[in-house]
Amino acid sequence: MIVITGAAGFIGSALVAHLNELGVMNAVLIDDFSTPMRYRNLAWKHFGEIVERSDMWPWLDRHAGEIQVLIHLGAKSGYFHENWDAEQKTFLENGQKLWSFCANHKIRLIYAASGAVYESGEQGFKDDVSTSVSLNPQHPYTQMRLTFDNWALQQAEAPPFWAGLRMFNVYGPNEYHKMQNASMVYKSYNEILSYGTLQLFQSHRPDVADGDMQRDFIYVKDVVKVLAHFMNHDFESGLYNVGTGETASFNQLGKKVFEMLGMAPNIHYEPIPESIRAHFPYYSCADISKLRASGYHQGFTSLEDGISDYLKRYLFRGEFY
Repeated sequence: MIVITGAAGFIGSALVAHLNELGVMNAVLIDDFSTPMRYRNLAWKHFGEIVERSDMWPWLDRHAGEIQVLIHLGAKSGYFHENWDAEQKTFLENGQKLWSFCANHKIRLIYAASGAVYESGEQGFKDDVSTSVSLNPQHPYTQMRLTFDNWALQQAEAPPFWAGLRMFNVYGPNEYHKMQNASMVYKSYNEILSYGTLQLFQSHRPDVADGDMQRDFIYVKDVVKVLAHFMNHDFESGLYNVGTGETASFNQLGKKVFEMLGMAPNIHYEPIPESIRAHFPYYSCADISKLRASGYHQGFTSLEDGISDYLKRYLFRGEFY
């Protein structure tokens, strides 16, 4: 049995779609389904059972002996939340409890980690233990994520296999509910449609042009293929970067969205806010050598092709993956 927490969210619902493509129609989906809006991402998908988040622990206890793999995508993502102390407490407690549950019942555990923990890359972007323990991110979101990763690395009692997947800049269909935590592709699309212009950040470094900050953008369809890889193979447990290993600039991203909309680029630049300027990353790129060593040899979608697929097949048509 496959269990997915956060199954109605962005990556969770995309994973359900990919599992359906692989012929898996009976995954158990856990999320907060208290409002009808939570079902949109799951329209036309096949699954075995829906479990309300409030019923998660009684359900898990009843079915522990049937579960082979638990994929934990249930934590909130993004830099914008109102109460970081409460968010961190909930995130850590839930993650640690799920870890212990999987360790006790010999269940494979895969959880969503974040490539944002590397911030500007002063310590590099390698997903090894020595780099992880030396990181010192400044934002509460990245601190929270790193705290759990390093806690996991220290545990003597662990699931039979576990992987924390440090995802870089994920974009693609089914992220429509994420609002200000949505990807730059989605926000650029909506900004250009609404105003005919796109605001990007000015550079405060002489060696980088305005809007030319580099990111490793990865299409959600590639992310779920990596998730499926970790569900079905046996190799070393630990942290794994999930990115393309290549970068593109915000200017490239914006110009491609303008092109897809049949509009000439109209990009303006604004200063990076003082509150984040000191730690704003000008470059972020996943070192995926460890992922490749695990046996994952599939290629990754280029940013241009990903944006094209995203807009043509989903955003232009109001469709979900």
